[in-house]
Amino acid sequence: MRRYSFIKLDVFTRRPLQGNQLAVLTDARGLTSAQMQALAREMRLSETTFILPRDRAIEKKRGIKVRIFTTDEELPFAGHPTLGTAFALRGRGVKKNEVVLDLTVGSIPVSFSKRNGAVFGEMRQRDPEFGVTHSPEAVARALALPVSALDSRFPVQTVSTGVPFTIVPLASLETLRTIAFDFRRADEYMQTSDAKFFYLVCRQTEDRAT
Repeated sequence: MRRYSFIKLDVFTRRPLQGNQLAVLTDARGLTSAQMQALAREMRLSETTFILPRDRAIEKKRGIKVRIFTTDEELPFAGHPTLGTAFALRGRGVKKNEVVLDLTVGSIPVSFSKRNGAVFGEMRQRDPEFGVTHSPEAVARALALPVSALDSRFPVQTVSTGVPFTIVPLASLETLRTIAFDFRRADEYMQTSDAKFFYLVCRQTEDRAT
């Protein structure tokens, strides 16, 4: 029986067992797409990534090949899996301040720096592609919110840098904190949309200095 090593990471946090969890298989050569999907389902995390090492000359030109899977499907791109996988590579011998991943969506560079004693990763995504503008009333119903909870200064619109999200601007940070997300209702709306997920944003911040 073949054995494959993996590591688990907590992304977007300074504290263990918080943030966004990620599983990274450090050398997934030999696995089929179906096996990768089955392993991602077994991990039961939002995403699992599979590193596919190849010739150094190709990696230098195009980046390190990585595939991203949720429990249900493969994604061409996702944020915290990209940052987490690049961090894992940096900690396992890729001693560079920039790691380039070759994802389905294309080459994504991730740069690292030290900030306040911690490692900070920053990626350069594809330029955004703008999709349809959505009805605020319909989106509010899908999110079980009054339409007044949305920030009317901005459109509700699908935007993609690899995976299409419907960007929903909210009027207050309190709504973002307390929303009771109805996944069934949201999924029903997504089935009729050009996006895969909702992405809720707000111009208010926790830190008034930012």
